Amino acid sequence: MALASSARERDLEVLRATIGADAFIDAATSSADAKESKPAPDILVAALNAVGVPAADAVYVGDAVWDIYAAGKLGIPAIGLTCGGTSEAELRDAGAVEIHPGPRALLDNLRDSAIGRLTARVRRS
Repeated sequence: MALASSARERDLEVLRATIGADAFIDAATSSADAKESKPAPDILVAALNAVGVPAADAVYVGDAVWDIYAAGKLGIPAIGLTCGGTSEAELRDAGAVEIHPGPRALLDNLRDSAIGRLTARVRRS
């Protein structure tokens, strides 16, 4: 699991402390790790490199059209979350493969999500 944020390093530290999920995050990237911000895929490339995962074995979760665009440039399926203020229609138009209102809804449907399908495929390999 990689956290690919375009936030500045200090802001990312605050965000990470707020969500309290460091035990589940293997790597995190900030604006310092990318030449260009989203919708350029630089930050996602840095995150993939940090965890040693190829784009073909990744799913991205984001709450802005820029997230979805960046993932699409790498061929990564993207799950959109509307909790960030972006509408379902905007996320879908940007290319999201599925939409959830927030992280809890995604977790409640994880097995049937793009993440669950990827996990099942990787386990069979």
